[in-house]
Amino acid sequence: MIAKGSIVTLTYTMKNGRGDVLENRQITYIHGSSEISSILQAQLEGLEPGQTKKAFLKRGDENADDDFAFDIVVESVREAMQIHLLSGFLGSGKTTAITQACQLLAKNNVPTAVISNDQGDQLVDGAYMQSLGIPGRQVTNGCFCCNYNDLDHCIASLKNQVRPVILFAESVGSCTDVVASVLKPLLRQYPGWHPTISVFADAGVLPEILEGRSPFDPTVTYIYLKQLEEAQVIVVSKTDNQTPVHRLLTQRYPGKPILYQNSYNSDHIQKWLQTLEQLSPASATLPSLDIDYDRYGAGEAQLAWLDQDVLIESPGQNAQSAAVALVTRLSQTDYPIGHLKCLIDNATKISFTSTGTADHLAIHTADHLTIQPASSTRLLINARIQTSPVELETQDQHEREGATPEERCCPEDSHLLPGNFIEKGEQQLCKQQCHHKSAGNHEDRFAEELNDQLTSAGADRFADTHFFCAFFAAGGGEVHKIDRGKQEYKGPYKPEHPAIPDVAG
Repeated sequence: MIAKGSIVTLTYTMKNGRGDVLENRQITYIHGSSEISSILQAQLEGLEPGQTKKAFLKRGDENADDDFAFDIVVESVREAMQIHLLSGFLGSGKTTAITQACQLLAKNNVPTAVISNDQGDQLVDGAYMQSLGIPGRQVTNGCFCCNYNDLDHCIASLKNQVRPVILFAESVGSCTDVVASVLKPLLRQYPGWHPTISVFADAGVLPEILEGRSPFDPTVTYIYLKQLEEAQVIVVSKTDNQTPVHRLLTQRYPGKPILYQNSYNSDHIQKWLQTLEQLSPASATLPSLDIDYDRYGAGEAQLAWLDQDVLIESPGQNAQSAAVALVTRLSQTDYPIGHLKCLIDNATKISFTSTGTADHLAIHTADHLTIQPASSTRLLINARIQTSPVELETQDQHEREGATPEERCCPEDSHLLPGNFIEKGEQQLCKQQCHHKSAGNHEDRFAEELNDQLTSAGADRFADTHFFCAFFAAGGGEVHKIDRGKQEYKGPYKPEHPAIPDVAG
């Protein structure tokens, strides 16, 4: 029933006093808000889905310049905002789907918001969403599962300040067990809400994963497969058509809805959103995973993460060219890349993902990449790369022996430090990332190797270009064992919880 605070979707035909049809459209709004006429809203009070109503706005009411009549059909009424959880492996296209969905919904006057999530605290995705004007918050320094209080803070902040009709929450790409540790606690904490869970899979990577030919460690592919197992709907992304992997998917995950989606196709996005709307009432029946946390933790530990915020200055106006060269050089590491995503000047996003073989990468640009002359460019880098300390030490020695002093443009005290896998005890929700600075630690090798790769890109082609690392941090993947399915927020909501920081500022 329509009441104050209800989220209402309706279809209407608007006519003027002469009977001419002026509009015929569908809208979604929050009842009691200023999004549509308060006079019209008063005439809709108490209606149920499926009911119709002829409403009127007379000349002079709310500055109306004519008499208007509205033939209205109530499509749906919800008492809470809709939350769509997105899971899926690194680089699988979750962020692209969210941005395209938000832009499509905005055209239909549907307010949206996004919660981003990653291991570090300088998030490319969060900054990119902000650059597009999409309201959002971010959960940093660990996954939703291990930071449920932070997730709840973000939900409360957006609910009170932005009032979205649809909220997208994108979990870090190496996270699984989302049903037990996020979806079910949300269902208990917010009765009447029906969060959904979509799991995305890159069409170029999926066949090798299902056929056991992935360059990633078996413990990493274990996470990938567990993500697919708990999906409410599987979205095979970066494809326009059903792929040959369909048979393998249906055999391994019988009964699960499967969408084949090019997220730049608005029809595909609309179909995904409609599918989620249909699946939403069944979210409470989703089973929790039967998961081996030792294998899960071992897989997380394989994936080191990197955050870097770099200011590039070039008197010769080559700063943007140097930024692209720098990230291309970084993508040429010998280690399997889960995801390497970069944001240039807080506006242009570039991402590299492994396409299923160790020596082949795909580059994706969310925007048309036009390099402009620039004396200064800010580059934000997030990466998840499968590494081992022994291999890194060998690679680092090779890089350092081949590097000239001119190639070392980053400050000497910049460090990139993978942390160690830490297994937490039952019910513990705290986050703990390792940021030691130990010259004798094997993990330092990752810092030095990537420093060399990044800075030599500048020296090779841009002699007048200087790289300043304003922020440089990294860590290793970790899993926190928790009392699955019993999480809840235990503390007052703090309205001062920050919005997405301006990374480029």
